[in-house]
Amino acid sequence: MDNKKKLKGPWLQRFFIVFLSVVLGVLFFWLFGFLAEDIASLRGPDWAKVQAEYVDDDIAKKQKSLQETINGVKANIENKQEQRNLLTDSTDSLQNTIKQLLDIQKQSIEKNLDFPAESQKTLTESQALFLRNQQRYQELNNEIAELVGHQQRQEKELSVLSRQIEKQRDLARKEHNTLMKKHRLKLAVLKLAVLMPIFLISAWLFIKKRSGTFGPIIYALFIAVFLKTALVAHEHFPSRYFKYIAWVVITVIVLKLLVYLLKLIVSPKKDWLVKQYQEAYDKGSCPLCGKPIRIGPLRYVMGTKRKRTVLIGQGAEAAKQEIYTCPSCGTNLYEKCGKCSDIRHSLLPFCEHCGNEKSDLE
Repeated sequence: MDNKKKLKGPWLQRFFIVFLSVVLGVLFFWLFGFLAEDIASLRGPDWAKVQAEYVDDDIAKKQKSLQETINGVKANIENKQEQRNLLTDSTDSLQNTIKQLLDIQKQSIEKNLDFPAESQKTLTESQALFLRNQQRYQELNNEIAELVGHQQRQEKELSVLSRQIEKQRDLARKEHNTLMKKHRLKLAVLKLAVLMPIFLISAWLFIKKRSGTFGPIIYALFIAVFLKTALVAHEHFPSRYFKYIAWVVITVIVLKLLVYLLKLIVSPKKDWLVKQYQEAYDKGSCPLCGKPIRIGPLRYVMGTKRKRTVLIGQGAEAAKQEIYTCPSCGTNLYEKCGKCSDIRHSLLPFCEHCGNEKSDLE
């Protein structure tokens, strides 16, 4: 048996080892995230270039020109409508003025009074201006109607061009989507090309070296790269494919653990076997079949595994040691030590009296 003892260390030291291992795992995860982000920053297909290959440049220019013309016509219509609104306000004001002057003129005639010449002049000028405003109002209406008709014709032509360009853009979008899928696949391959070697190395270390001195570091590295690789696969592969990949990975891990545990039962490691034997001895039962040991003080222990009663009054006989074989399975549980000849545990590696190591422990 290896003479190197594995010391657990104080609880505070063990706590900081676990804590720092978690921190190290987070740092590894960040590092792999930085690598994935740098790869993801590679430029993909340029939409402007793809669109230029499919959309007719002359049609696009004509569409732009028509749109600018329509915008100009709309601005002109809004301007003339504003002029018409101002003219309407002015005409309404003149109409009120003319009405008031006519009322004054009528009252003057009824009272045989002279209508002031200045008021007559104002009335005449207001009536002339009112007629001009009415004429200008009609002219503005005609101009607006003409502009609206021109706008409708331009918009109809623009609609035809827009449908042509939209069909061409649909082809461009399909091509761009195809290029983007290829680009995303390229990014996935590059990310996995970086992560998979690290994952395979960490997996090998995890299988071979996880129980060694640097086990916490290996655990941190393996868990971090495993999580990042799984996230990258989930990000870039369709969910219908990823669920099968995830199922295969989880199934392999479960099978690996199950096989490992079954092997521990069939051919357990020495440390695991010694621990199992030690627990059985401490409970006072046979490590192989579980039958309670009846030797020395244990001979006077009565009851079940959960509740036991020690019979009183056995005196010096209770302290006497002797060779003991399990009456149920025939396993030799206590024997004489080959060095000091005292009674020792047959299934444990060291004699409790002289410390002699048993090399043929199975």
